[in-house]
Amino acid sequence: MIKRSVTILMLTIMLLTAGCGIMEEVGQTVNFATETTDYLQSLTDFGQDMNTLAEQAVTDLDARTDLKERLLALKEQVISYGELQVPDYAKDLHQSIADYNMTLQQGLDQALTNIEQGRAVFESTGIPDTINKINELLNQINQLAP
Repeated sequence: MIKRSVTILMLTIMLLTAGCGIMEEVGQTVNFATETTDYLQSLTDFGQDMNTLAEQAVTDLDARTDLKERLLALKEQVISYGELQVPDYAKDLHQSIADYNMTLQQGLDQALTNIEQGRAVFESTGIPDTINKINELLNQINQLAP
């Protein structure tokens, strides 16, 4: 009788533990999908605004300061996205984004240097091309959704 109770208790604990693992994996998957979509959308939004921001920054000191702050905020997003926990099924996708992020981070550093030196902000940064590639990736992801 005690053996049976212990066995039932052990089975219950094992099932609950396995269930927690499944719930954690589902939560991680949902978090990854949401974070990735939000991140890629913020890059798309920046890509749409960057030429206007750069043009304004040429003649307006406040616009230049705003652009610099936006570049710094984007750089922080790039870094924090790299620290996101990734479910196993999405490791390849995350790696593709991480590769683009390396290029994007270098471009952001160059853009910040360009601002400090009074040059055209996005000259020789590769940011527009990288954002276009990320947009293509976002379009591929969106086509996968039912």
